[in-house]
Amino acid sequence: MGPKVNQKALAAKEKKAANQAAKDAEAARKADQAAAEEWKKGSNSRAASKAADAASKADEAARKRREKEALLAAEEEAMGSGKAVKSAFGAASKKKGGKKKDSLSLLEEALVGDAEKKAKEKKRAERIKKERAAQMAAERERLAKEEQTKKDPLLANTDAMIGADGPGDGEDGPVAVGRAANIASMADVQE
Repeated sequence: MGPKVNQKALAAKEKKAANQAAKDAEAARKADQAAAEEWKKGSNSRAASKAADAASKADEAARKRREKEALLAAEEEAMGSGKAVKSAFGAASKKKGGKKKDSLSLLEEALVGDAEKKAKEKKRAERIKKERAAQMAAERERLAKEEQTKKDPLLANTDAMIGADGPGDGEDGPVAVGRAANIASMADVQE
C-alpha cells in the first residue's frame, strides 16, 4: 500500500492552487490592460475613429446609391420598354457638385455673399466708431482731471461752491461742497 493521503489536505491544496491560478490570470489580465493603455497613449485614436466614421458614411452612401439604382431599374421595368424616363437621380446627380447650378442660384449666392460682407463691414465700422468715441471721452475725462489737479484746492472748492463746474451732480456722482470739497481736493493733490 502507498502512503496515506489526507483527503482534506489534498482538497485544500487543490483549492489553493485553483485560487492562485485565478489570481495569476487576473494579474496577467491587468498587466495586459496596462500595457495596452500604455501603447494607446502614442496612438492617434481620434484620427482612427474619424476614419472609421468616414468609412461607415461612405458605405452607407454607396448602399443608398445602389438601392436608388435598383428602384429606378424596377420602375423602368414597370413603365415598359418605351421611351426612357428622365429622373432626378440620373446623370445630373453624378456630377461633382451633386447639385446642378443654374444662373439664378449663382446670382443668389453672389448677392447673399455681398450682403453678408456689407453687414460685416457695417458692424466693423460701428465698432470702430464706438471705440473712438470711448477713447475721446476717456481723453476728455483725463484732461479734466489734470486741470483739476493743477488748480489750487481752495480755488477749485470756490468754483464748486458757486457752480462754475456745473450745478448739481457731476459725472461721477454728487459734487462735494464746502469742507467735503476741501478734503476731497486735498486727497487728490496728495495722491
